[in-house]
Amino acid sequence: MAPVMRKRIPSSFRYFGVLALAVGWLTIIGSAALNPWFSLTRNALSDLGAMGVENAWMFNLGITVAGILATLYSTYLIWISRSRLEVLASSILLFSALHLILIGVFPEGTYPHLLVSFEFFILMGFSILAFGAALISLGEMRLGLAFTSLSTMGFMGAAFIPWPSIGFLEVFAITLISVWVLMMLRRY
Repeated sequence: MAPVMRKRIPSSFRYFGVLALAVGWLTIIGSAALNPWFSLTRNALSDLGAMGVENAWMFNLGITVAGILATLYSTYLIWISRSRLEVLASSILLFSALHLILIGVFPEGTYPHLLVSFEFFILMGFSILAFGAALISLGEMRLGLAFTSLSTMGFMGAAFIPWPSIGFLEVFAITLISVWVLMMLRRY
């Protein structure tokens, strides 16, 4: 029997993580600029896409597009994985990306929004942690420890720092995710 031939996934997919990140940040900044009432010290980022908010579509559409790009990126990472632990980390990332899409589909003011938003950040933290463990198991200690440190900082920061608002906490988490995405370019 002939071996199964896998089609090669385009290497340009490795940049979809950075593209998702750029779309996410531009969405947040653009939506905040269009809504002068928004304050990072009083609001959650999702307030920008809440039911009844003027221009909420921009935030919700942008977050959905960022989630689609992150889904493609996680699929790329699954495809190029060298170990089961990398597949696990990439699969958790895929579920996180799907939750990002759901944040845009179910904006603040709808029932599942709070749940999918919380799960997005939790899954993202576990994905980064799993990538760290995967790289450590492959002998790539420096990058593996950096990833596990980022994840640990995120969970500890969320649990123990008295943030002035959910928005500040979200920006902290998204900043850590941004650092991780940029470091992933070096590895993958």
